[in-house]
Amino acid sequence: MQSKRSLRIPRVLCQELPTMEKAILVDPEEAAHLQQVLRLRADSPVIALDGRGKAISGKYLIRDKKPYIEATEKSPIESRAAEQEQGCLVLEVALMKGDAMSWVIEKAVELGARKVVPILTDHAVVQVDKKGADHFMERWQRIADQALKQCERLNRLTVTAPVSLEDLLKKQLSSPTPRLVALEPKSRGSWPGAIASISSQLFQGSEEKSALIGPEGGWSAHEINLFHAEARAGRLQGLDLGPLVLRAETAALLTLSCSLEARLNS
Repeated sequence: MQSKRSLRIPRVLCQELPTMEKAILVDPEEAAHLQQVLRLRADSPVIALDGRGKAISGKYLIRDKKPYIEATEKSPIESRAAEQEQGCLVLEVALMKGDAMSWVIEKAVELGARKVVPILTDHAVVQVDKKGADHFMERWQRIADQALKQCERLNRLTVTAPVSLEDLLKKQLSSPTPRLVALEPKSRGSWPGAIASISSQLFQGSEEKSALIGPEGGWSAHEINLFHAEARAGRLQGLDLGPLVLRAETAALLTLSCSLEARLNS
């Protein structure tokens, strides 16, 4: 149950925590939300977050027509290590159309993922060339930051720039655990190796673990061949999400839920 205090007082993401002696200039997008959506007035109370595990009580100020946050307490009112809020999961998810991608990023924040990596795949509907990868990354990061404030998470989730599947598979994982890839039922019969059933046990421990969720149109034959090569090299393990064909966002939510369960039971 959320406290009455947190429901009343807006939370503001800052580059660093303000102090009683040093006010921090508010980012233009944060300022626009405070002014245009929340209709905040000067001297209104806020809670400032640094996105790295700390929050402090403050007040909203206008100086020379610029928005600032100044602390009203000497020390943070909240402090949480990343391990308290985040599991080990890096969610690598193929681009989805419409609101589905935004929804998955929001849930990744709420359910404690460390990072979201958007993937360019053969069957992805969304094309990033026209607006550029930076446009999408900035938009998704804004969504993640809004979700952070709403769910009162203190450690920021990072959304990276979209990356091609080929480039993703070339990157070495920081963990010795193979990357997990969600397989459709029809892809499991030819898989060259063991296939793990989705469970919280896959996400136990503090080592980073990556789970790759496919596009709405499914993996292409070319991508399946890439996966087989990675699996034979011991760098990739198939993941069984059950007998039914799941929507991409459902597969992501199931994976996030198992990761959360692992953290809660640790």
